[in-house]
Amino acid sequence: MDNYDTKEAGILISKWVEEMRTKLIDDYTIAAANAAADSVTVSEAGVPKAHKVLLRGKDGRREAVFTVIGAIIKKAFPPVNSARAHLAAQEITVGGLGDATFGQSIKNLDNVCYKLSVQFPEGSVDNWAATTEDHGEMLQAACRYFTMGKNTPAEAKVPFASNVDPQKVLQKLTSESISHCEDNDVDYLEWKNEKLVRKNPIGFRVGDIVQVGISVCAFKASKTGDMPRYMCKLVLRSVTLLDVSMTRLKMKQRAQASRLEAERKNPNQALNARAFKRTRAQIDSDSEDDELPSARHKMGKLTIEDVIMDDRKSAQ
Repeated sequence: MDNYDTKEAGILISKWVEEMRTKLIDDYTIAAANAAADSVTVSEAGVPKAHKVLLRGKDGRREAVFTVIGAIIKKAFPPVNSARAHLAAQEITVGGLGDATFGQSIKNLDNVCYKLSVQFPEGSVDNWAATTEDHGEMLQAACRYFTMGKNTPAEAKVPFASNVDPQKVLQKLTSESISHCEDNDVDYLEWKNEKLVRKNPIGFRVGDIVQVGISVCAFKASKTGDMPRYMCKLVLRSVTLLDVSMTRLKMKQRAQASRLEAERKNPNQALNARAFKRTRAQIDSDSEDDELPSARHKMGKLTIEDVIMDDRKSAQ
């Protein structure tokens, strides 16, 4: 997080928490800061089978999705080009950077995980816990690309989104025993003009302010003696880009620092570069009739709409 103003980012996170307080919420999606363990139930569901935390809504009980707003600290997003991708996962670590609501979200998720853990014999569950790093408590969530097993129903299998697997690397790994199911899907989105739009996952950056959607599940793990063991995890369901201003500022400051360092190491080269710019400016001012086209001039005609349309095409 070099050249990143964590204090200002924490203030910005708090503003977005207030901005999104009543948005992107439905019967089965709730801000983690407002989640009460008493409002959820636990049941075995999904493919692969897992014990999930559910909410009751107008369509019955469904998997609960808890939302948390923070800054991206670490990430492992698509696309994937590794031959060992069947073992990989989509992962994110976010931090609140001093935002009080983020801390409340951690406490509430801890309570929800405890309610899930007491459904199993004592000592049989490895519970989830937030991590603490330089900038405070962090929330980590992940979702594997594949479901393993030969008994996956055909109706549970879904194709990869084009922006997740543009080179079909993941699709080629599917087989009778390696499947991509709905529970393996993560939605990559952007909140733009009061609407959700699809976002290419390659466009997310460390430092961006995002809203993550997560579910709480317990998966069966290897046995210890005669006792089955379970692991309680936060499963990543969605990542929504909210604000890139802090990331842009970080990139600008990093570029300025690199330029100053280069000038410090090569002062003569820096002086020559400035002299060249002055000479170039003088030549340009004396050649007002010069109509030679340039690539830079053509690029200047690109509109924001062109860029957005191009992004949308690449995400399709």
